[in-house]
Amino acid sequence: MKKINRSGLGILVGLLFIAFLGGCGYALRGSTNNLPPDIQGIYIPVFVNETTEAGAEVVFANALIYEFTRSRNLPVVPESQAQAIVIGKIKSAIIDSVIYANQTQALQRKITLTLEVTCRRTDNQKVLWQNLNLSRYEVYNVTTDITQTDQNKSLAIQKIAQDLSEKIHNGILENF
Repeated sequence: MKKINRSGLGILVGLLFIAFLGGCGYALRGSTNNLPPDIQGIYIPVFVNETTEAGAEVVFANALIYEFTRSRNLPVVPESQAQAIVIGKIKSAIIDSVIYANQTQALQRKITLTLEVTCRRTDNQKVLWQNLNLSRYEVYNVTTDITQTDQNKSLAIQKIAQDLSEKIHNGILENF
């Protein structure tokens, strides 16, 4: 009888595991499209911004466009060619100090952004996916240089946009 070496056994177990996952309907996040088959393109306009965080509406729209472009599951197209549209609204931006150097000076702040996002069909406005209270926060450093602090806050907003865009993308395509 021929012996199987450890590396060969590892490969065999790995292949069986992959076959099992495929057989039970498991798929990697972001690789599934459960939208109706006639939805062949999505339009993502600039979000509405109801906060004082100037430019956040563009950051969120661009992050979501990037997420759909990266996944290649559903192309982003002009509004006239789209069967679905994402309407996003930044409802609030709350900034809290989280670490203090003394009673009046913060070392770190936390920005919490809350969104309302709806994906609708363009033909009959039927809601395909919706989350009316999507929220995430990020902590950023505060320095004595106001420009640097603003840049740190902008990077925190970009990180929130990236994370929430992935969540929105997966929610729309996987109908969670």
